[in-house]
Amino acid sequence: MRRFVLPTLFVLAVCWYALADDPIQGNYVGDWSGASGAGGKFKLSVAQQSGKRKCTVTFEYAGQEVSTNVTLCRIEGPKIEAQYDFDLGGNRLQSTIHGDQKGGALEGKYQTKALDNGSAVDEGDWKAAPAQ
Repeated sequence: MRRFVLPTLFVLAVCWYALADDPIQGNYVGDWSGASGAGGKFKLSVAQQSGKRKCTVTFEYAGQEVSTNVTLCRIEGPKIEAQYDFDLGGNRLQSTIHGDQKGGALEGKYQTKALDNGSAVDEGDWKAAPAQ
């Protein structure tokens, strides 16, 4: 019996350590930059609502804040994927972000396409740290 106690405690400690990482939740602020040369501020909020994750995304383009309609919010461990629609200059667009948690911050890539024909519009990087 004693010879099982130490290995069991070791396994429990390893599992606790693996689960101890902070989940992706809360408010994050940072920046985005695209291959088009555009860039600006980026805000991401992740909350639990009715047992499901809910993401909210806003960003700046040419100094103006752009609101979005998030259609996908998927978090698996330290990874996040979100998809959101928005209007920009009379065009209906959709961006998809993929990111990883590194320390407490998030960073990743995005792709933007036109909703009417699916053509690529822009792609680039984003990063965000927990809001203070």
